[in-house]
Amino acid sequence: MTAEDSAVERIKKRIREGIISGRFPSGSRLPSERQFALETGHSRMTVRAGFQAASDDGLIAPSPQRGWYVRDLVLREPPSRLQSFTEMAHELGFHPSSEILDHRERPATLDEAHRLHVAPTAPVVAIRRLRGMDGRPVTVEDLVIPLAVAPWLPSADLTDASLYELFSAHDLEFSYSRYTVQAQNADAPLAALLNLAPNGAILVATEIAFGQDTTPLLSGTNHYRGDAYQFTADLTR
Repeated sequence: MTAEDSAVERIKKRIREGIISGRFPSGSRLPSERQFALETGHSRMTVRAGFQAASDDGLIAPSPQRGWYVRDLVLREPPSRLQSFTEMAHELGFHPSSEILDHRERPATLDEAHRLHVAPTAPVVAIRRLRGMDGRPVTVEDLVIPLAVAPWLPSADLTDASLYELFSAHDLEFSYSRYTVQAQNADAPLAALLNLAPNGAILVATEIAFGQDTTPLLSGTNHYRGDAYQFTADLTR
């Protein structure tokens, strides 16, 4: 890599880190190329190449006569369609990611047993993942799956994996989901994981997802950044 290529990568990294940290919010206008050049000590030509590299990675987009803007990194839940996080991110042109925070087998709580139609203390697999799009944290996902439904799950590698795809590979298909969304404020640990200020706004989505034979396959809770998730529903009368 040449010195020029390295400088371009540093500009792109600076933009990415600014987006992740919240310095450059979703949909906001970036500082001008001239300002970037003054801040970094690079030439305008190098800065422009760095902006273009960030654009090629889907982080920012140009606006004619108005500079560069951070792409609107909002996960939009489509109406009346059951999709995985991975599927939604890909459909919107984003790169999904997963960081495993917890993955273990344990007894079900009474509430979990009721939601999943299993006996109290029945073995379940509990999973917590930090899900992101294009390097930006979007949600902390908590899943509970009966071990009897997915006995292969404790040893599965869930890093950057789609759980829907893993289930499908084992001939298990999701059919429908019972879904609830509620606004809350993030506690300190959640805020830190999502790069939010303390008590930052989040949307908490809880669901029970069922298989084609109406068997509950998982109970899940997603804690979405309030500025990174949009839920749409079809309402009829």
